[in-house]
Amino acid sequence: MKETSKIPLLLVLLPIVMAAIAALTASKPYMLSVLFPLIIIVIALSLGDKPTILLSLSTDKNVMYVDDELNIELNVIIHGGFGLLIVRAPPIPNTSMAEGFELVKGNNVHMVFKGFSNVNRKFTYTLRAVKRGNYSLDSIEYTYYHMLGIHEPIKGSIKLERDVQVIPKIKIVRRVLGIVKPRQGLPRYPPSRLGPYSTEFKSVRNYVSGDPYKFINWKATARNPGHKLMVNEYEREGLRTTIILLDVGWWMRHGTVEENPLEYGISLVLSLSRVLLRYGYNVGLWTIPIGPRVIPSSGMAQYYRLLRELMTIRALPIKGYAMDLALYRLIQETDPALIIVTNVNKESISRLNDTINQLPTRALAIDIVPETILMRNLIKGTPCAQWVIRNRTKIYLALPKNVKVITWDPACEGIGSLIAKISTYLGRWL
Repeated sequence: MKETSKIPLLLVLLPIVMAAIAALTASKPYMLSVLFPLIIIVIALSLGDKPTILLSLSTDKNVMYVDDELNIELNVIIHGGFGLLIVRAPPIPNTSMAEGFELVKGNNVHMVFKGFSNVNRKFTYTLRAVKRGNYSLDSIEYTYYHMLGIHEPIKGSIKLERDVQVIPKIKIVRRVLGIVKPRQGLPRYPPSRLGPYSTEFKSVRNYVSGDPYKFINWKATARNPGHKLMVNEYEREGLRTTIILLDVGWWMRHGTVEENPLEYGISLVLSLSRVLLRYGYNVGLWTIPIGPRVIPSSGMAQYYRLLRELMTIRALPIKGYAMDLALYRLIQETDPALIIVTNVNKESISRLNDTINQLPTRALAIDIVPETILMRNLIKGTPCAQWVIRNRTKIYLALPKNVKVITWDPACEGIGSLIAKISTYLGRWL
């Protein structure tokens, strides 16, 4: 027999036993003791109805940056019943939100006693975002226990149709040296040509993945002996172009869940892109070896395209790299400044070489080193002494000659300083 069903049975049997003893002994104290269980039975029967539980939750923002705080208010209303309510508000264990937030103030688990009067309570607590992503608040879980065990515990959950977007940290760089606005007339360095398509016909060539379907030349395709798709190629208006290649290999997760080369790399891509777009560049993004890509374009609309794609990127086990034909064609056509964001190590060096050797241009590699991130928990303060990071000259010698490397230790050097170094190379490049 369940525990909840034993309590009412005991309350019924107790006055019967006491009444029998009182009748046999004719004792007045025993007669009075019969009244107490009877009173308890009357109270239990009057409060035995199941309660009406109303739970709601509100947040002070829906979009935030990593390390920002999210203030949450939980409202609890109970009508009827007599017992104890346990409420668990987001983040619920084993959900994505539990991985992306940590509790910094208050509590998201509460116990509320429902007595003879109705309950209307408010609770507040604060979460801190520790990782980028789109998170669902999921639900509010609760369990209600009747104090006298009249009925089984009531378990349930309230589904919350609400999301919170956590954006990576972005460094707003107001002014950098080396990057100059595209010049009018005859610039000293020839600009890349990847602006909007003009109406000036250039040539007919084979179709390559990424070409607009509206440029397919059906007559040329029909005349082609192999029946390969042919497209018209038009001249483009001139704007300088930068393409960023973001490595998503497993080595980009070296560090902690919140701090690793991938997370710092995403912050760098967004911060650098914002600067380049402000100076009139076309900016494109490719994840290597596979994953989202954003065709180069300009303006703030392009920045939000980059942000949308970067919110979903994850580092995955990779067997090998393969060159994207659309990227290869784009590089040949525009001769862009090529920036590779990666973590150079013994595991990644050979696969990076396979990709770089296929690039028909020079490249600038940003090597994000995770050693200092890992040392933070071992050394008091920020371990930024030179002996913390291994000498990486030997491993850089294994890279192709057309690659220049900038080493970035994100625990010791800010994004602004790194962008200044990158802009120096871009100024010489274009």
